[in-house]
Amino acid sequence: MSELKAPSLQSLLESERGSTDSLLAESLQLDFEDLDDAEFAIPPTDILPTLEAVLSEFEADSDVASEFGMPVPHATPTPSIGEDSAVRTDGRSGGGSIMRYTLLHGISAQLSSAAERVNAGAASSCAVSAFIAVGTSHGHILTFDVTQTLRWAHQDKHSQGAVASLAFNADSTRLLAGYSRGLVTMLDTQTGDVLRELFDVITPNTGVLHVKWTSRSSLALCADAGGSVWSLSFTRKLGIRGCSSRCLFSGARGEVCAVEPLIMDAHGRHELDQYCIVALATLSKYFIVTVRPRLRVIKYHVLQGPPDCLPLLAWHLVLIQAADTSRSVDPVIVVGRGNQLFFHQLFVSNGRINLLYLRHVQLQGSLLSAHWLGPKCVASLDTSEVLHLVDVRSSKELECMDMANAGLVYGSAQFKGLATGGNVSPAFALAGSNACYNSVVSRGTQLYVLGARSLHIIGVRTWSERISYLVKHHRWQEACQLALDGYIASVDRPRKRAQAKERIVMLFKEYIANSARAPDYCLGSIVNCLITIGELDLLWTQLWEKLHNTSSELFLQHISEHIEKESIRSVNPVISQALVDYWLEHSPGKLENLILKLDWMCLDLNQVLKAVKKHRLYRAQIYLNTRALNDYTAALTELLPLVTPEETDLGNCLLVYVSSCLAGRGYPSGDIPVEQVHQVKHDVLRCLTSQHSKENAGEELPYPYLRALLQFDTRETLNVISLAFQEREFSNELGFSHRKRIIYLLLEIMTPENATWAEIGCLLNFIAQQISQQCLPRDRQLLERVLSHLAQEEIAHESSRQHSERESAWHELLSSNCLAEISSDEEQLQLAEKASCYYVVEYLLEKLQRFDTILDCYIRNEARHETMFAYMERHVQSPERCIYVQLKRHLRELLTINAQETTRLLALHYTERISELLDSLRKEEELLFLFLKCLNDRRSKLEPEQLELLLELYCKMDSVDAVMEFLCCNSGFRVEEAIAIAERHHLKRPVIYLYEMKQCYAIAFDLAMDLLRSKSGEEVVNEARQTTALLGRGVHILPAPELERCWFALLQYVLPNEELQCLTKILLHEASQHIDLHNLVQLIMNTGNVSSSFGDIKDLLMGMLDSSRHKTEALRESAEFLGKGLHLEFAKRHKLARQGLWVTSTKCSVCRQRLFDQSQVLILGVCGHALHETCLEETETALEECPRCFAVIKEPSISLPRPKKNLISISSALEMGALQLKAPPRRFS
Repeated sequence: MSELKAPSLQSLLESERGSTDSLLAESLQLDFEDLDDAEFAIPPTDILPTLEAVLSEFEADSDVASEFGMPVPHATPTPSIGEDSAVRTDGRSGGGSIMRYTLLHGISAQLSSAAERVNAGAASSCAVSAFIAVGTSHGHILTFDVTQTLRWAHQDKHSQGAVASLAFNADSTRLLAGYSRGLVTMLDTQTGDVLRELFDVITPNTGVLHVKWTSRSSLALCADAGGSVWSLSFTRKLGIRGCSSRCLFSGARGEVCAVEPLIMDAHGRHELDQYCIVALATLSKYFIVTVRPRLRVIKYHVLQGPPDCLPLLAWHLVLIQAADTSRSVDPVIVVGRGNQLFFHQLFVSNGRINLLYLRHVQLQGSLLSAHWLGPKCVASLDTSEVLHLVDVRSSKELECMDMANAGLVYGSAQFKGLATGGNVSPAFALAGSNACYNSVVSRGTQLYVLGARSLHIIGVRTWSERISYLVKHHRWQEACQLALDGYIASVDRPRKRAQAKERIVMLFKEYIANSARAPDYCLGSIVNCLITIGELDLLWTQLWEKLHNTSSELFLQHISEHIEKESIRSVNPVISQALVDYWLEHSPGKLENLILKLDWMCLDLNQVLKAVKKHRLYRAQIYLNTRALNDYTAALTELLPLVTPEETDLGNCLLVYVSSCLAGRGYPSGDIPVEQVHQVKHDVLRCLTSQHSKENAGEELPYPYLRALLQFDTRETLNVISLAFQEREFSNELGFSHRKRIIYLLLEIMTPENATWAEIGCLLNFIAQQISQQCLPRDRQLLERVLSHLAQEEIAHESSRQHSERESAWHELLSSNCLAEISSDEEQLQLAEKASCYYVVEYLLEKLQRFDTILDCYIRNEARHETMFAYMERHVQSPERCIYVQLKRHLRELLTINAQETTRLLALHYTERISELLDSLRKEEELLFLFLKCLNDRRSKLEPEQLELLLELYCKMDSVDAVMEFLCCNSGFRVEEAIAIAERHHLKRPVIYLYEMKQCYAIAFDLAMDLLRSKSGEEVVNEARQTTALLGRGVHILPAPELERCWFALLQYVLPNEELQCLTKILLHEASQHIDLHNLVQLIMNTGNVSSSFGDIKDLLMGMLDSSRHKTEALRESAEFLGKGLHLEFAKRHKLARQGLWVTSTKCSVCRQRLFDQSQVLILGVCGHALHETCLEETETALEECPRCFAVIKEPSISLPRPKKNLISISSALEMGALQLKAPPRRFS
């Protein structure tokens, strides 16, 4: 080993391995003294750190560290990597954005050199701490520092085989090495000197599988190939080093495959620091034990998996937020086997250590190793040597990397015990065929993979490093999305949020520097980033200056999208001008939407107002007039003269605007300032009711603005005024005068010369509603004018809706007693009847208590047909309402309107009068049929005569299928009468069905044959099938000669018929069961269709044989089943007969006399009580429970014959009344 020459630090730095050396130094975080700042380009301390360094520090400030209040030396992934962006990359390419691959060239070169020059053998195990130690298959140990410089090498002199396991202690001052033949060695990491050589600390003749340091500096663990675990306590007394070994777990109880001590590094800040905790795993279970202060098992779980997979264990401190929002930092162990990963939290509660299940992750392939890479990610290597990075919180696979080219070292030789003669169990050897416990190790966010002659590092890039990586590969969209995720994830952490914002700004500057090469599609992501972090100045200055000559249109489109989403409310004035010009050219309608969402102060009002007037963007014009110019009437004076029935958008827009102003709301959204609300309402109302416009040409009609709205849409304009009347300004005495003035203005405008009667009707209905709601004073002249409109007998072109509104207005006036001074109720009733306002008539009849004609109003008013039946249902029990009288009088109209509801009402409340009502409909067959049909559908009990009448009507007015359905569903009619009715209407199929019901199958068959002969085409086939089914149903009724005659008649018609050839085989098979075979063959031979006769005979015979075989098989199976049942019953009874008895009483449970007399004895159930049979007969009741203890008798009682004298010994037993039996006493089972 002395031939190995360690390369100098300078030579390594000058080689191509410089980048990997710096990566290793960063991952190990070592401090060196006596370094030359100039030579190694180390910046002086007075220079501020770069943003990259700050962000790296930001990443290192993990959740765990913040909870403990201590620094964390390794960067950890941020939650923003939790995206489903799995990328399969080659192990040497490093193409993924999350995982970073590096080959340590210096260490790999030294391993190759040692193997070739000193026969050190291939690498077998490794350990990483402040140093990197690599063991070889020939017992050599090579230790390197952070610059990949070989510090020292050690060679075993005792031929102990390969170095199976290596482990550094917490401060990296000691290295523990275990060999495949059982030697354990402790080395000084500074000098390489051997401090201890332990030959007999494990099971004899077994090799070392694991050596691990615990959280106690003088305690280590060692697992051997026999499955046992040993504790090694190191001592030093009077300068003499010693070691005591103790077996913690014997392999005889289960072979331990994996050992993982919990190393806290919490410096006493955690309750678990006082314990020395170890996780152990066998092939069937895993368990957590405390070694110090005393050995105790905390928890164990069953662990299942494929037999060729080893269990996996790994600890890490994780920040956990409970359901009650409390946060704690506790160790979490990941346990894996096969394709399953289980996560458990270890914590202290009420002085006891508990293990809590957290979650379960299922992967695709079987696992070789599982290691934490920071508190949020787990790296797992499967049997295909593909490395998977899994986000623990989301259980998603983030990325994967193929490590097949790394040449992974497997420790299967140690698990098979090859160095000690193979003295291991077969299951242990099979499970360890893919063992790599000591060739895949982790430290911080770095995973070290040992090859035969190489060492590889897979690291997890930090959030900032991932962004830089994506930028380097021009993946701008992914970089922007990742940056935004990090910014959003830090919402509750001001420091991280500020640093994330600074990183996004730096990303923007990188984009600006590369915008010449960057594709335009990523511009939207950059804009979104700047808007999200609030750096709008960069948008308006640097980005606009960079793009306004090349990609200004795309920039304006992205800005417009954010304006529509209301992400921004204001833009730079220069950009707003460009935005207006661009959308005026491409889409003025979209420009209007943008103006409505922008703050008017960022707009060029002169430019925008000209544009909106030119392109008739009315909403934008109203918005600018109200918000920018604070003028709420200009839009009305300018736009109302332009309103026409064709300009629906403008008219609707103005109606909404007026409604908003009168309600104190802004347009199109928001609210009018409180101090301006009253003035705005006053100005708008004054503008609307102004007598002339500003451009009065002399021929203008008065009140042009209000007139324009009324002409556009009278109904909606009145609705707007109605809403305005509800405001508090109209609720005082002055408001009532304003209301009255507006009403008279409306009446002045809406005259027959200037409006249609429909529009005038809307106005008068509106006035009636206002009066009835006491929103207007009761003016007699006004009421008379309203009533004259409401009582018109006919209004041209009045729709049903307008008529309903007229009725409602009239009804409201009546219900509020507004018309009492004008006319009486009788006069109102006459007017309402002439005007066909039946809703009003109904109200007046109710008021006058004339209930006998109210139903007429419901019938004449189509809109109230649905409520008519509810009215009758409600008052059916009230005699004064005369419901039945009105029902009978209007029965025809009611059946026409809704026959089902009418029938329901009569069937429920007037069952005894149905016959009377049926008689009244005798001359109107259609209504009679409808009434009877509804009664029958309700399953009402009808007399046979009524059912026969309904059948008669069915035959007249409905189809044959409907008649058949009626016959099948009803049976209360007289069959002879029904046959006569069906024959009278020449309905052969119902007649056949009725004769079959009468069991006159011969007549039914003859009629069916007549019907069959009259059919053709597809109908004849269906009819033949029905005739065959008829004969099948009559098998048990028809005599054999008659049945044979019928079958002969059917076959004589079917066989020669070409249309029925498809039924020949079926009919012959059916007929063979009822016709003599000789006659059937003769019939076939005599049939004119000779070409198929022999084939038919063959099919007939084969069918008969098949039928015979099926019947024989069915008979055999039935006999077998019956025999099996008899056997089971016999076995049950035989068992009951053979079982012994346990008689617990010598007295009868009924008469309480002794049981040894000459009467028969019954033993009851499991309780063992007995009674005389004669006593049971005297009770004359079924015995279901014991008369003494009331136990339920589940099994039949056992009867004992009358005892003989030789069964009873004449002794003291007789005197005691004991009953002695030959059967051994035992209870019922």
